[in-house]
Amino acid sequence: MRTFSILALLPAVTMAGALWAGSSASAPSSASAAPAPKPEKKLTGFLVKPRAAGGLCLEVADGNTGNGALTTVWPCHGGANQRWSFDGGRLRSDLPGNKCLDVRGGNGGSGAATNLYDCNGAAGQQWHFRGDNLVSGVNANCLTVVGANFAGGGAVVNWQCVNGRDQAWEIS
Repeated sequence: MRTFSILALLPAVTMAGALWAGSSASAPSSASAAPAPKPEKKLTGFLVKPRAAGGLCLEVADGNTGNGALTTVWPCHGGANQRWSFDGGRLRSDLPGNKCLDVRGGNGGSGAATNLYDCNGAAGQQWHFRGDNLVSGVNANCLTVVGANFAGGGAVVNWQCVNGRDQAWEIS
């Protein structure tokens, strides 16, 4: 099992705006990519993958089932910490404990961390596809891989939608 310090991720998350806002804004649109499938009201056991790095999956880091557990991208293995279910607009983790993908604290700013939290239906837990962007209900921002860091452990945040390759997702 991999381990890493939360402190090691903090600089990447807090400096996200300075490091990649320009690169995301100037990234070419993925106009030629097919749109992501639109999930039905209830869809279970799927993987969420960044289009630019199909071998990676959105996951709950280290399978942590506690509130506040970080979400990252990691090589796909199909474990419960990488499987998700769409349920009434929420992305529910297949880990035990009834936890959902959440914009930490309902933060409406770009760069807000995403984590796992008790499913409660708050706006920060509402997600929908718009093209191949996964858009948050808290601020209409997009789920984003920080700085297009498509390496195992790359941080995932909520950021202003700019149609960058770091914001394009698909489900399988």
